[in-house]
Amino acid sequence: MAASLATALVAFDSTASIATLPGIGVELDADFTAQQWVVVAHVLPLAVLLLVAGALVDRVGRRRAFCAGVVLFVSGSVSGSVAAGAAGALPMLIAARGGQGVGSALLLSAAAALVAQEFPGEDRGAVLGTAAATGLALGLVAGNVLAEVDWRLVFLAVLPTGTMLLAVGTVRLRDVRPSAAPPLDRFGFAAFGTCATLLVLGLMRGESLGWTSTSVLVMFAGAALSLVVFLLAERARGDKAAVRLALFGNRAFFALCLAALLTGAIGLAGVFLSVLHLRNTLGHSPAETALRLLPLALALVTTAAATRRLGGRFPPAVVVGTPVLLVTGGAGLLALAGPGSSWLALTPGTALLGTGMGLGFPLRDALAARAAEPPEAGAAARVTGMSHHLGVVLGVAALGALYQYRVVEAVTHGAPGSPQDREAGRAVAAGTTDGLPTSVTDIIRDVSATSLTFVMLVCTVVGALGSAIAFAHIRRRDLREFSAPCDGRSARQDTSSSIRPYKG
Repeated sequence: MAASLATALVAFDSTASIATLPGIGVELDADFTAQQWVVVAHVLPLAVLLLVAGALVDRVGRRRAFCAGVVLFVSGSVSGSVAAGAAGALPMLIAARGGQGVGSALLLSAAAALVAQEFPGEDRGAVLGTAAATGLALGLVAGNVLAEVDWRLVFLAVLPTGTMLLAVGTVRLRDVRPSAAPPLDRFGFAAFGTCATLLVLGLMRGESLGWTSTSVLVMFAGAALSLVVFLLAERARGDKAAVRLALFGNRAFFALCLAALLTGAIGLAGVFLSVLHLRNTLGHSPAETALRLLPLALALVTTAAATRRLGGRFPPAVVVGTPVLLVTGGAGLLALAGPGSSWLALTPGTALLGTGMGLGFPLRDALAARAAEPPEAGAAARVTGMSHHLGVVLGVAALGALYQYRVVEAVTHGAPGSPQDREAGRAVAAGTTDGLPTSVTDIIRDVSATSLTFVMLVCTVVGALGSAIAFAHIRRRDLREFSAPCDGRSARQDTSSSIRPYKG
């Protein structure tokens, strides 16, 4: 199915791109922050645009939005690979990744609308969630296998699938438009985009500019101000807002969004730092890294496939809280990996991360739709999807920045006496350690492992609090259950006659 394949393709990029970072660091002389941008530049516009992409899809039609998304996604990925051989390659690569993120937002929104035509409400999230989990798993393994040959192949790998999707979208998909497209909340989108961008800039520039520098403090203040403006604007727009704040009056919906954010942040941060630890610190090749990540990939796929229809068999608090608890446990196990540990010490933690993410994906959107009134089910699913992708951004940006800070501080205090100490620390964090003095290279494994441990401990504490909130805030009476399938031959939404109160 085109929608499932498109969802898997976008998810594939989220983990496959991480496999390119060590090669980008060495060949393009990219520091740790630049490597973060390779991932964040794709996911940040994806998260922000999801707020309005649904309205855009309804305005231009599902087929046109799907095809446009495919073109932007594939051209951004291929352009990034081609740009890597040109002068000024790194900025061009990051810009291409941003364009790819725009395409991903259109592609995911169109895919969600297409799935809504064919599947009953209870199954929609399961179909797309299983596809996303499969894409993440393939990205982990295939991305590293391709990087063994050349990291540019990771970006080129989407070309065959993208070409096929474009052909299917052009020839087979029906261009269904609703009779009345929802309003486009341009101001809300701009305010939220400004907030997210300034926050990420502050987090990722803090190490180089100084966390208390005027520039970084202005970025954080601007992000806070933009958030206030966004909330006030959304409250004033009411039902026409991109994010209906009234949704968060439902405790279950708030807990769902928090769970999606934390699962994305902890899960992808764990994957991001584990891959860099295997490649840069332990010295494994990309192919060896792919083998070491097989337990994580298998856990993702098998758990997602097994849990597609578990939503109605367990209390909703268990369904939502357990994925957060599992990724938290995975982070806790990763924190146990010490300087003398081999790759085997990472395996239990990464496998538990995969189990938690695989459990959460298939059930998230369906539960979000059940936490909202029928006319708002689609908006609720988009907000939880945005929460997940925003979590990925924060996980890579914030937790990555924390990791870099700890490495730089450890190197600075562990190899004193050189004016280049902090620069050496940044090189250690980025994995570009050739030419560093012996006083630094002798402590690389120690500082990298202890920094990873510290970040994972932070994830464990935050995740434990988040899972407690999820378990406590989701009540059966706050959720509804789909009971009638949506007509597969039309684009009509579920109505109040197609739901009944959730009875557990």
